[in-house]
Amino acid sequence: MKSHALPFENRWTNGEHARQWHRELERLGVQNVRTMFCEHETHHGEECAVVFDIPAGFVRDWLAFHDRQTARQQLVWRGSVIALGIIAASGAVLGLLK
Repeated sequence: MKSHALPFENRWTNGEHARQWHRELERLGVQNVRTMFCEHETHHGEECAVVFDIPAGFVRDWLAFHDRQTARQQLVWRGSVIALGIIAASGAVLGLLK
């Protein structure tokens, strides 16, 4: 059976409501949601909803989840580049020693 849990900590709601909010944010995309969140925080901070009826806290948690994912991907990418660089440099040095 497929798990219906959200991939990040959610303190705002549970069940189908949270999944609907998550799907809506995913549909809009990270950059669009980030822009809408910045607009909300700058001009409409006293209102509780950012996108449609989604509360600012839920949007903040969703954006933080995506930021952590991006940071992990960058860390793996950098580690791969460094490892391949070391292998290439080692190969070059060992090739010169022959």
